[in-house]
Order: sequence, then structure tokens, then C-alpha cells
Amino acid sequence: MTDAVETKHPLYIERAEEWSLMRDTTAGEKEVKGAGTQYLPQPSGFKAQDDGGQALYDAYQKRAQFPEIVHPTVHGMVGVIHRTEAQIEMPSAMQALWEKATKDGLPLEALHRRITAELLTTGRYALLADAASEGSDLPWLAGYSAEALINWADDRTMFVLDESGLKREGFRWEREQRFRVLEMREGSYTVQTYAGTERTPGGEVMPSGRGNTKLTEIPFVVMGARDLSVAPELPPLLGVARSAIALYQLSADYRWQLFMTGQETLVVINGDPPSAVGAGAVIAIKQGDQQGTPDVKYVGPAGTGIAAHRTAILDERQNAAQSGARLFNSSESKTAESGDALRIRFAAETATLTSIALSSAQGLEKALRHIAVMIGQSPEAVTVKPNLSFVDATLTPEQAASLVSLWQNGAIAYETLYENLQRGEIASAERDHEAELKLIDEERFGSEEERAAATAI
Repeated sequence: MTDAVETKHPLYIERAEEWSLMRDTTAGEKEVKGAGTQYLPQPSGFKAQDDGGQALYDAYQKRAQFPEIVHPTVHGMVGVIHRTEAQIEMPSAMQALWEKATKDGLPLEALHRRITAELLTTGRYALLADAASEGSDLPWLAGYSAEALINWADDRTMFVLDESGLKREGFRWEREQRFRVLEMREGSYTVQTYAGTERTPGGEVMPSGRGNTKLTEIPFVVMGARDLSVAPELPPLLGVARSAIALYQLSADYRWQLFMTGQETLVVINGDPPSAVGAGAVIAIKQGDQQGTPDVKYVGPAGTGIAAHRTAILDERQNAAQSGARLFNSSESKTAESGDALRIRFAAETATLTSIALSSAQGLEKALRHIAVMIGQSPEAVTVKPNLSFVDATLTPEQAASLVSLWQNGAIAYETLYENLQRGEIASAERDHEAELKLIDEERFGSEEERAAATAI
């Protein structure tokens, strides 16, 4: 079975546990607790119970709190990276992708945010430029998570995609195992589908571009957190996920000790035990035949480890913060630092965000260029320029006036002026300098059609 379609690449197997950890901690407490002892081992003392410690473990786990820090971190960073949307230029024949970039109708900007979220979560995502086997519909982009790309050739001539999922049969839903193999054979791009582990009869096709143009490479783009390398790498927020699990384990021990220290036991020495305890009960101890002085007292665990556990929890939260969990949530530091100091600190701390923003944009650009080739357009006409300004860079009126003055005096080009106005969030991020100049001309002198009509009169 080593040559079966479901065979996974060795590097996939190496990273699968890390991806699972990221998915579970991003999903939150329900998913983490559902994994049972995988993330919270059972204390050895519980096993001495008649039920193997299951009842004690259930109580131990239920008291524990899982810190919801991974999901807010991922989505907070997506918001930071997409604070202003990327500038995307495409031929007019591809403009419909703005509203429907995927087969299920996801807009292009929403797809871009999904790519960024996946890169932050697992450090990997892939896009396939796909099209209907018949007809002239515009191709679309199909996204594949890190877990879906199970095998590949290092020279990018073969990819195996796990497309297993739920399939509806009337009102019932059943899980179906499906695979898609993308492969270059004798210089031609071929696609083979599998139902389970068996090839789908007649399921092999050779996609081509408009006009039956031969595709000379697989229109499939693999993205990582740093570049477009096909080899998977460490998830960028893995440290945050590991800290979250450590905090969960510490919370279980800490809250168990708090519970146990509050459960004192009545001990009677050299006397008969009382029939009842608590408010209103009277305990009378008389000297009997026993040796020694009778005594009644409550005893309980000293709880000497509680303070140490609390310190460990605080330390682990600091580790999580350093790993990126609270990177953009410290309003106190923002108000205490000058603008220049803040930008210098963010330049150092957002190196990973910068690489993710670049990789996300480069991957989307390459995938869109595949679509351009498939419909007979120039791939160079497609560009995706990401937002790399993660700090509020709004220009003051004085700064904007100074830039305009520099341009008027010939010290900088209009393109340079416009790029600075974009970064300062004065000019639109969705138009380049040429489109802005055209818009200015139309406002001053009317559109080309209006000028042509005026000249004819």
C-alpha cells in the first residue's frame, strides 16, 4: 500500500501533529477538552480508584480553564495585515473575480484574508486555478489547507489533494473519501480523480487554456509563512499554541489544589466518631478505655504548591505574550512611546507579519496569473501589492501639504507623492497613480467621451 493515493509525504507526517495542535487551540476549549488526555494527562494517583480514576479525571478536567488566546491572535493579526486592503490589478476580462473568486462565491478580498489566516495558523495554504470542463466560464480559485495537500513532488510536477468530506444524499450526510492528483505527464498537465482509493472511471482530464491552449505547468501555488516554498515549515504562532496548552495544564493543577485545600476532613482521636457534623451538630468526646487524650480536629492539604502554580501561570502568560498573543493589544505601550519609537519597535516585532503579508500577496498574484494564462491574457497584467504598513500611518494636514510642495517643486515624482499619500491613508489604496490622474482629468475636463462629443459640436 506504499504506492496508494492516500500515501502522505514524509514532511507532511512531520508537521501533522503541529497542524493538529494549531487547529485544536484555535477552535478553543471544546476541541481541546474533547481530546482528553492528549493535552491533559491524568494524574497517576487517580488510577488507584475503582473506575481507574475516570470520575476524578472528569472533575479535574472540568475545573480547568483553557485560555482563548490563539483564535483572537490569529484574527487580530489578520486585521492588522489587512488594515488597508492590497492593491490588486487585473485585466478587464478578470474583473468578475472581485465578486466571485471561488466556486462557492467567495469575493477576492475575503479569499485573501482567508489565505492570511491560514498562513498564520498552519504556515501553509495552496490555491488551484480551476475551470469547468466545458463552457467558457471564467476560471476560479480553489483553496486547499495544509492538511489537504498530502503529497507532492519537490520539482512541482505532482500534487495529491485530499478532497474528502461530507456528501449529501437526500436529507442525509455521509462522509466520502475523495482525492485529486495533479500531474505533469510528457509536458502536459493532467488531472486524475479518485473515489476512495480507486481511480474514477474516465476521471482523467487534460485541462487547457482558452482556444485549446496547452498548459505547460500545473496552475497550483503553494504558500508558506515566509515564501512560496513547497516544503512545509513551522506554524508562525506555534509558540502561542504551546503556551495555551501549558496554561491549560497549569490551570487544571492549580484549580484542583484549590478544591482539595477547601475539602478538610474531620479526624477524631481516641473517641467515637459523631453521627453528624456541621452547624447545629454537637460533638461530645469522653475519655474511654483508649490510651491518650481524646481530640477532634479538621485536617486538610497544606496547599504549599498553590503559590508556585500561580507564579508559573503568570510566567507562561508572559511567554504567550512574547510569542505574539498580545502583540497588538497593549494600548499602554502605544501611548507611552513616541511615534518614531513605536515604528522602530513594530519594525522589529512585525518581521513575521511582513513575510506573511508578502507571501500571501505573492501566492494570490501567482494564482491569478495562472487564470490570466488560461483565458489568454498577459500574466504580467496581474499584480497584487500588499499593505505593509501595520501601524497607524495617517498623515497630518501639514505633512500632506509638505509632500505636495515637494512634488510641485520637482523634488519628487508624482508616483512617489501618490505612494506616500496612500501610506498616509489619504489617497485610495485601490487605485494606482495613473488611475488617480485619469480621475483628476475627468473631474477637471470631463471624460474622454464627453470631450470627444464637445469637440464634434
